[in-house]
Amino acid sequence: MGTSEYDLVVVGSGFGGSVCAMRAAEAGMRVCVLERGPRLTPGLREEMAEGRRAILYERRGTGIVEKARVRGLMAVVGSAVGGGSQLYTAVTIPAADEAFAEGWPSGMSAAGMRPYYERVQEVIAPTVSPTELARTQALEAAGRTMGAGVTRLPVAIDWPADAKAMHATPGPLPVRREAMTWLGGGTATRKRTLDKTYLARAEAAGAEVRELHEATGIAPREEGYAVQYSHYVDGTVREGAVAGRRVVLAAGTLGTVRLLFACRDVAKTLPRISGALGERFYTNGDFGGLIIGTREDVPRDSGPPVTAWVDWWKEDRLYVMETGLLPALPRLFAKMLGLWSGAEKAAVWSFGVMGYGERPARLVLDRGERLTHVGGGSAKDVFHVRTVARMRELAAALGGKLILQPTGLAPPGRVTVHPLGAAAMADSPERGVVDAYGEVFGHPGLYVADGSILPTPIGRAPSMTIAALAERVAEEMANR
Repeated sequence: MGTSEYDLVVVGSGFGGSVCAMRAAEAGMRVCVLERGPRLTPGLREEMAEGRRAILYERRGTGIVEKARVRGLMAVVGSAVGGGSQLYTAVTIPAADEAFAEGWPSGMSAAGMRPYYERVQEVIAPTVSPTELARTQALEAAGRTMGAGVTRLPVAIDWPADAKAMHATPGPLPVRREAMTWLGGGTATRKRTLDKTYLARAEAAGAEVRELHEATGIAPREEGYAVQYSHYVDGTVREGAVAGRRVVLAAGTLGTVRLLFACRDVAKTLPRISGALGERFYTNGDFGGLIIGTREDVPRDSGPPVTAWVDWWKEDRLYVMETGLLPALPRLFAKMLGLWSGAEKAAVWSFGVMGYGERPARLVLDRGERLTHVGGGSAKDVFHVRTVARMRELAAALGGKLILQPTGLAPPGRVTVHPLGAAAMADSPERGVVDAYGEVFGHPGLYVADGSILPTPIGRAPSMTIAALAERVAEEMANR
């Protein structure tokens, strides 16, 4: 098979890859994007909702939600054209200024990142909900009770023409359709995913996006790199390669780190990758739970998955974000769980935590060539203790009872939907894997532009920060 030639090959189409693809294509470069997941068309979405196609990712291209293959870590990541934007809550917010206070390459600062955040804001255009929903008001009332701030969050959502539509109570749905509705951005609202923003502009400018193409190897060539891939077609696998004068790895933190390990230690095609690969891995403080009660004044609505979070950043370096009301528990189940107080049903409200207090862990490649998580937090960590205390406080303020994820099955620091780091930016290869502009030390023309290059956790939804860093990488690639 002949090898197609491009100015830039991008591996992955999430918040890093789509940014680099768009900027390069609009600058007139020939761009190829390799995405291992499928393009989530309305037809495919409907097939998944009806149970005719798998939602969970399996090898050879099926499914869009993956439990990542990492020993010792429970991580949920996306696998689709548009990357993690197909799964995320649509919250699009910059990191706090102080997140850049230490740990970053010299010269990087919150002020220096501001122009790149502004570029992301211009393309994705997140906004706060134009209507007040009962759950937002209830959360704000709970915040006042606790003396905590509650922030209404900017989200990448297309709002309905009639805002009243968001107040409608959705009817009962099968579990699969409920999941696809949540992933799509709500019953009356629609999530603005990357295939509608950055990636759409990249394709309009001539970028070629190849779905169901999983990068399996990278090797230097006379000018640039060859990227080997597996193409999944109707249950079969076809091997091939594309060549790029430059290559951007943006396969998501775990996908990129796995590929770098494989190229350095197994295939040995990229032997100069830093020994710091795998160091400084973070789960961004991710944790979660359900608050179950009988608040009939907080009905389910047809709005977006998320509207607000409780801000305990100054006190405890964490946020507790509401992620929507689930179908209520019938009275029988509420009684069985000891949560019944006379109402017909018990409301179920889900919450997620992000924060900045965990110890760094490591990712290593074991003897079986499997990515393995080493270290991290525990149920006794001070940060986890603070997290549980704040969630119990919130449950009491909302008049409900807290149900936490079992720490035996999902230990703190070993569960994440926001894996970050392990190919960190740094001033030297002794400290990190890429320089301050994402170029891999020892391998000119090879860049990384996803969550793996963050040298610290940021304690917030990281999508906007990853995209802003990718804007910075794309600008420097053009300058170099």
